[in-house]
Amino acid sequence: MSNTTLENTLKEMILREELAPGERLTEAALSERLGVSRTPIRNILPRLAVEGFLSPVGKRGYVVAAVSEREIDDALDLRATLEGWAARTLAERGADPAVLEALEACLVEGDALFEKHHLDREDELEYGRMNERFHRLMIEGCQSPLLSMFIERLNNVPFVAPSVIVFDQVGLRRAFAMLHRAHGFHHAIVDAVRRRDGARAEFLFREHANHQRVSMFERRKAKAVVQRETEPRKNAPRKPRKVAAGD
Repeated sequence: MSNTTLENTLKEMILREELAPGERLTEAALSERLGVSRTPIRNILPRLAVEGFLSPVGKRGYVVAAVSEREIDDALDLRATLEGWAARTLAERGADPAVLEALEACLVEGDALFEKHHLDREDELEYGRMNERFHRLMIEGCQSPLLSMFIERLNNVPFVAPSVIVFDQVGLRRAFAMLHRAHGFHHAIVDAVRRRDGARAEFLFREHANHQRVSMFERRKAKAVVQRETEPRKNAPRKPRKVAAGD
């Protein structure tokens, strides 16, 4: 199992609550459970903590982060508002050529993922990393330390960072359609910034940030369907027992 696949597997286990909120994680237990060595586990856990999936405890320990859906929704709302402001500011002030070049590189990288017209499991994480870089470039391009501080805090809320892309319940076909549409926003945002159209850049980036809320809703909806289909029918009426003659 590659590090990319392993990281995605752990995220999916947290999203499905196979690793429950508040559960303490150890390298040894995860290594045995997943059938991998401790080294990749040791490298991945800090990254999951940075993204808000885990909370550090003790010297080198972690627990699964516990957070309410309302907190996630609030953080996504705030991030969309701040990133919309960042897009408008960057467009109206004029983006540095180096920033535009780096944004174009993100577009090329994303386009390459969609050229084969389907996604593999590892593509989700690759897209997430590209998406995180795109968002970071837009924020850093504004050269506002205060904005960067606020965004960094919001990205530490579980499932809010732009790098968090997991479609375990939705499926890869649906994931392809959703991410392809999201990448279309990337192209439109860069075009608006180049044209110095602040209003359009703000609208597009806010819509793009809200797209993550849609993906989370789709995942939760699919998960709820699976749970309904698999849970035992506790209240189903029992069939009457046939009584044999002479009973």
